Amino acid sequence: MAGLIGLFAWSPWKDATQVEWLGTYRAWSDDIDASLQGGLVPLRTDCESTFDDDVGEPPQEQLQPVAAAARRGCAALSPVEWRNGKADVVRALIDAHDDLLPPRRHRDVSDIAGSSVGVRPDVYCWQSAGWAPFSEQFAIVRGGEEASLKGIADRARNRIDLDPGVCAALRRYLRRMRPTSLSYENFQIAEALTVLTHQAEHLKAPSASEAEVECFAVQHVRPLVRAAWGAEYATELALQAWELSYQQLPQAFRSSACRNGGRLDRNPRSSTWP
Repeated sequence: MAGLIGLFAWSPWKDATQVEWLGTYRAWSDDIDASLQGGLVPLRTDCESTFDDDVGEPPQEQLQPVAAAARRGCAALSPVEWRNGKADVVRALIDAHDDLLPPRRHRDVSDIAGSSVGVRPDVYCWQSAGWAPFSEQFAIVRGGEEASLKGIADRARNRIDLDPGVCAALRRYLRRMRPTSLSYENFQIAEALTVLTHQAEHLKAPSASEAEVECFAVQHVRPLVRAAWGAEYATELALQAWELSYQQLPQAFRSSACRNGGRLDRNPRSSTWP
Protein backbone atom coordinates (compact mmCIF):
# COMPACT_ATOMS: atom_id res chain seq x y z
CA MET A 1 0.00 0.00 0.00
CA ALA A 2 2.83 2.53 -0.51
CA GLY A 3 4.25 2.19 -4.03
CA LEU A 4 3.58 5.67 -5.43
CA ILE A 5 4.46 7.85 -2.45
CA GLY A 6 7.69 9.09 -4.02
CA LEU A 7 5.82 10.54 -7.00
CA PHE A 8 3.76 12.82 -4.78
CA ALA A 9 6.38 14.38 -2.53
CA TRP A 10 4.44 17.67 -2.66
CA SER A 11 1.62 16.21 -0.61
CA PRO A 12 1.04 17.84 2.82
CA TRP A 13 0.69 14.34 4.25
CA LYS A 14 4.40 13.68 3.80
CA ASP A 15 5.57 16.27 6.33
CA ALA A 16 7.66 14.41 8.93
CA THR A 17 6.00 16.26 11.83
CA GLN A 18 2.68 14.63 10.95
CA VAL A 19 4.26 11.21 11.30
CA GLU A 20 5.70 12.26 14.65
CA TRP A 21 2.34 13.61 15.84
CA LEU A 22 0.54 10.41 14.90
CA GLY A 23 3.24 8.44 16.69
CA THR A 24 2.72 10.43 19.90
CA TYR A 25 -1.05 9.90 19.58
CA ARG A 26 -0.45 6.14 19.30
CA ALA A 27 1.81 6.10 22.38
CA TRP A 28 -0.80 8.06 24.37
CA SER A 29 -3.56 5.73 23.16
CA ASP A 30 -1.51 2.68 24.16
CA ASP A 31 -1.11 4.10 27.68
CA ILE A 32 -4.88 4.50 28.02
CA ASP A 33 -5.34 0.97 26.68
CA ALA A 34 -2.93 -0.40 29.27
CA SER A 35 -4.76 1.37 32.09
CA LEU A 36 -8.15 0.06 31.01
CA GLN A 37 -6.84 -3.48 30.58
CA GLY A 38 -5.35 -3.26 34.06
CA GLY A 39 -8.72 -2.28 35.52
CA LEU A 40 -7.79 1.36 36.05
CA VAL A 41 -10.20 3.89 34.54
CA PRO A 42 -8.62 7.35 34.17
CA LEU A 43 -10.76 10.36 34.91
CA ARG A 44 -11.95 12.29 31.89
CA THR A 45 -10.03 15.36 33.02
CA ASP A 46 -6.83 13.33 33.43
CA CYS A 47 -7.29 11.72 30.01
CA GLU A 48 -7.79 15.11 28.35
CA SER A 49 -4.89 16.64 30.27
CA THR A 50 -2.45 13.92 29.22
CA PHE A 51 -3.62 14.26 25.62
CA ASP A 52 -2.95 18.00 25.71
CA ASP A 53 0.47 17.49 27.32
CA ASP A 54 1.71 14.41 25.45
CA VAL A 55 0.07 14.81 22.04
CA GLY A 56 -1.14 18.37 21.71
CA GLU A 57 -2.35 20.18 18.63
CA PRO A 58 -1.61 18.56 15.25
CA PRO A 59 0.94 20.28 13.00
CA GLN A 60 -1.54 20.89 10.19
CA GLU A 61 -5.22 21.72 9.94
CA GLN A 62 -6.08 18.51 8.05
CA LEU A 63 -5.46 16.50 11.24
CA GLN A 64 -7.65 18.68 13.47
CA PRO A 65 -10.66 16.29 13.12
CA VAL A 66 -8.38 13.39 14.08
CA ALA A 67 -7.26 15.23 17.21
CA ALA A 68 -10.86 16.13 18.07
CA ALA A 69 -11.95 12.50 17.69
CA ALA A 70 -9.09 11.34 19.90
CA ARG A 71 -9.96 13.86 22.61
CA ARG A 72 -13.68 12.89 22.47
CA GLY A 73 -12.62 9.36 23.38
CA CYS A 74 -11.91 10.64 26.90
CA ALA A 75 -15.62 11.31 27.46
CA ALA A 76 -16.61 7.71 28.31
CA LEU A 77 -13.69 5.54 29.34
CA SER A 78 -15.07 2.03 29.33
CA PRO A 79 -13.25 -0.58 27.22
CA VAL A 80 -16.11 -0.68 24.70
CA GLU A 81 -16.44 3.10 24.43
CA TRP A 82 -12.67 3.44 24.12
CA ARG A 83 -12.64 1.00 21.18
CA ASN A 84 -15.43 3.01 19.60
CA GLY A 85 -13.39 6.14 20.13
CA LYS A 86 -10.39 4.64 18.37
CA ALA A 87 -12.65 3.71 15.47
CA ASP A 88 -13.72 7.37 15.32
CA VAL A 89 -10.06 8.37 15.04
CA VAL A 90 -9.57 6.05 12.05
CA ARG A 91 -12.80 7.38 10.52
CA ALA A 92 -11.55 10.94 10.87
CA LEU A 93 -8.25 9.96 9.25
CA ILE A 94 -10.14 8.40 6.32
CA ASP A 95 -12.25 11.55 5.93
CA ALA A 96 -9.18 13.80 5.94
CA HIS A 97 -7.55 11.87 3.09
CA ASP A 98 -10.93 11.45 1.41
CA ASP A 99 -11.27 15.23 1.20
CA LEU A 100 -7.93 15.59 -0.59
CA LEU A 101 -8.45 12.90 -3.23
CA PRO A 102 -12.06 11.67 -3.06
CA PRO A 103 -12.46 7.96 -3.81
CA ARG A 104 -15.15 6.81 -6.21
CA ARG A 105 -18.19 4.81 -5.17
CA HIS A 106 -18.77 1.60 -7.17
CA ARG A 107 -22.22 0.03 -6.93
CA ASP A 108 -21.20 -2.91 -9.12
CA VAL A 109 -18.51 -3.88 -6.60
CA SER A 110 -21.13 -3.62 -3.86
CA ASP A 111 -23.22 -6.11 -5.86
CA ILE A 112 -20.41 -8.68 -5.56
CA ALA A 113 -20.57 -8.41 -1.77
CA GLY A 114 -24.35 -8.64 -1.89
CA SER A 115 -24.40 -11.79 -4.00
CA SER A 116 -21.75 -13.58 -1.94
CA VAL A 117 -21.96 -12.35 1.66
CA GLY A 118 -25.47 -10.95 1.74
CA VAL A 119 -24.62 -7.35 2.68
CA ARG A 120 -24.66 -4.34 0.36
CA PRO A 121 -22.21 -1.75 1.61
CA ASP A 122 -21.13 1.44 -0.08
CA VAL A 123 -17.82 0.45 -1.69
CA TYR A 124 -15.26 3.13 -2.50
CA CYS A 125 -12.21 2.67 -4.71
CA TRP A 126 -9.29 4.97 -3.92
CA GLN A 127 -6.67 6.53 -6.16
CA SER A 128 -3.10 5.38 -5.59
CA ALA A 129 -2.00 8.89 -4.65
CA GLY A 130 -4.58 8.95 -1.84
CA TRP A 131 -4.40 5.35 -0.63
CA ALA A 132 -0.62 5.22 -0.20
CA PRO A 133 -0.31 8.07 2.35
CA PHE A 134 -3.54 7.05 4.09
CA SER A 135 -2.39 3.46 4.58
CA GLU A 136 0.97 4.65 5.84
CA GLN A 137 -0.65 6.84 8.46
CA PHE A 138 -3.21 4.16 9.31
CA ALA A 139 -0.34 1.81 10.11
CA ILE A 140 1.05 4.37 12.56
CA VAL A 141 -2.31 4.96 14.25
CA ARG A 142 -2.98 1.24 14.56
CA GLY A 143 0.54 0.37 15.64
CA GLY A 144 1.60 -1.26 12.38
CA GLU A 145 -0.85 -4.15 12.82
CA GLU A 146 -1.58 -4.12 9.09
CA ALA A 147 1.49 -5.16 7.10
CA SER A 148 -0.21 -4.25 3.83
CA LEU A 149 -3.60 -2.60 4.03
CA LYS A 150 -5.84 -3.69 1.16
CA GLY A 151 -9.25 -2.73 2.51
CA ILE A 152 -11.08 -1.39 5.53
CA ALA A 153 -14.68 -1.75 6.70
CA ASP A 154 -16.75 0.73 8.69
CA ARG A 155 -19.92 -0.83 10.08
CA ALA A 156 -21.28 2.48 11.39
CA ARG A 157 -21.37 3.79 7.82
CA ASN A 158 -21.95 0.43 6.10
CA ARG A 159 -18.90 1.29 4.03
CA ILE A 160 -15.85 -0.47 2.57
CA ASP A 161 -12.78 1.37 1.26
CA LEU A 162 -10.45 -0.50 -1.09
CA ASP A 163 -6.89 -0.32 -2.35
CA PRO A 164 -6.75 0.77 -6.03
CA GLY A 165 -5.04 -2.48 -7.08
CA VAL A 166 -7.84 -4.52 -5.52
CA CYS A 167 -10.41 -2.42 -7.37
CA ALA A 168 -8.57 -2.85 -10.68
CA ALA A 169 -8.72 -6.64 -10.30
CA LEU A 170 -12.41 -6.48 -9.34
CA ARG A 171 -13.14 -4.44 -12.47
CA ARG A 172 -11.51 -7.17 -14.57
CA TYR A 173 -13.69 -9.71 -12.79
CA LEU A 174 -16.84 -7.69 -13.44
CA ARG A 175 -15.97 -7.32 -17.12
CA ARG A 176 -15.26 -11.06 -17.32
CA MET A 177 -11.70 -10.37 -18.51
CA ARG A 178 -10.14 -13.74 -17.77
CA PRO A 179 -6.32 -13.55 -17.55
CA THR A 180 -4.05 -15.81 -19.56
CA SER A 181 -2.69 -18.98 -17.96
CA LEU A 182 0.19 -18.55 -15.51
CA SER A 183 -0.45 -14.80 -15.32
CA TYR A 184 -0.08 -13.05 -11.97
CA GLU A 185 -3.46 -11.44 -12.71
CA ASN A 186 -5.10 -14.75 -11.79
CA PHE A 187 -3.86 -14.43 -8.23
CA GLN A 188 -4.80 -10.73 -8.18
CA ILE A 189 -8.42 -11.60 -8.95
CA ALA A 190 -8.47 -14.30 -6.27
CA GLU A 191 -6.93 -11.93 -3.74
CA ALA A 192 -9.29 -9.08 -4.65
CA LEU A 193 -12.37 -11.25 -4.16
CA THR A 194 -10.98 -12.37 -0.80
CA VAL A 195 -10.27 -8.80 0.33
CA LEU A 196 -13.74 -7.59 -0.62
CA THR A 197 -15.59 -10.49 0.99
CA HIS A 198 -13.36 -10.31 4.09
CA GLN A 199 -14.46 -6.72 4.67
CA ALA A 200 -18.08 -7.59 3.88
CA GLU A 201 -17.95 -10.41 6.43
CA HIS A 202 -16.79 -7.86 9.02
CA LEU A 203 -19.93 -5.84 8.31
CA LYS A 204 -22.14 -8.92 8.50
CA ALA A 205 -20.60 -10.26 11.74
CA PRO A 206 -18.80 -7.40 13.54
CA SER A 207 -17.92 -9.56 16.55
CA ALA A 208 -16.19 -12.24 14.45
CA SER A 209 -12.42 -12.48 14.68
CA GLU A 210 -9.99 -11.75 11.85
CA ALA A 211 -9.29 -15.48 11.56
CA GLU A 212 -12.99 -16.28 11.21
CA VAL A 213 -13.78 -13.67 8.57
CA GLU A 214 -10.66 -14.54 6.57
CA CYS A 215 -11.69 -18.21 6.53
CA PHE A 216 -15.19 -17.28 5.37
CA ALA A 217 -13.75 -14.93 2.74
CA VAL A 218 -11.48 -17.50 1.11
CA GLN A 219 -14.49 -19.80 0.71
CA HIS A 220 -16.28 -17.16 -1.39
CA VAL A 221 -13.69 -17.29 -4.17
CA ARG A 222 -14.81 -20.58 -5.74
CA PRO A 223 -18.52 -19.76 -6.19
CA LEU A 224 -17.80 -16.23 -7.40
CA VAL A 225 -15.31 -17.39 -10.03
CA ARG A 226 -17.52 -20.33 -11.01
CA ALA A 227 -20.37 -17.92 -11.70
CA ALA A 228 -18.13 -15.94 -14.04
CA TRP A 229 -16.02 -18.58 -15.82
CA GLY A 230 -17.01 -22.09 -14.80
CA ALA A 231 -15.94 -24.84 -12.43
CA GLU A 232 -12.44 -25.62 -13.72
CA TYR A 233 -11.16 -22.06 -13.46
CA ALA A 234 -12.94 -21.69 -10.12
CA THR A 235 -10.89 -24.56 -8.71
CA GLU A 236 -7.67 -22.98 -9.98
CA LEU A 237 -8.34 -19.60 -8.36
CA ALA A 238 -9.70 -21.10 -5.15
CA LEU A 239 -6.45 -23.03 -4.72
CA GLN A 240 -4.42 -19.89 -5.42
CA ALA A 241 -6.40 -18.02 -2.77
CA TRP A 242 -5.79 -20.85 -0.32
CA GLU A 243 -2.15 -21.73 -1.01
CA LEU A 244 -0.66 -18.37 -2.02
CA SER A 245 -2.70 -16.11 0.23
CA TYR A 246 -4.40 -17.76 3.20
CA GLN A 247 -1.58 -20.11 4.17
CA GLN A 248 0.95 -17.27 4.03
CA LEU A 249 -0.97 -15.03 6.44
CA PRO A 250 0.20 -14.23 10.00
CA GLN A 251 -1.14 -16.62 12.61
CA ALA A 252 -3.70 -14.10 13.86
CA PHE A 253 -5.51 -14.35 10.50
CA ARG A 254 -5.58 -18.17 10.36
CA SER A 255 -7.40 -20.86 12.32
CA SER A 256 -7.04 -24.63 12.72
CA ALA A 257 -10.85 -24.76 12.32
CA CYS A 258 -10.47 -23.38 8.77
CA ARG A 259 -10.37 -26.71 6.95
CA ASN A 260 -12.56 -29.20 5.17
CA GLY A 261 -15.13 -30.34 7.73
CA GLY A 262 -13.85 -27.90 10.33
CA ARG A 263 -15.97 -25.59 12.47
CA LEU A 264 -15.54 -22.75 9.96
CA ASP A 265 -16.40 -24.84 6.89
CA ARG A 266 -19.44 -23.11 5.38
CA ASN A 267 -20.38 -26.21 3.39
CA PRO A 268 -19.50 -29.22 5.59
CA ARG A 269 -21.49 -31.67 3.43
CA SER A 270 -19.10 -31.07 0.55
CA SER A 271 -15.57 -32.50 0.38
CA THR A 272 -14.42 -29.65 -1.89
CA TRP A 273 -12.11 -27.19 -0.15
CA PRO A 274 -11.91 -24.28 -0.01
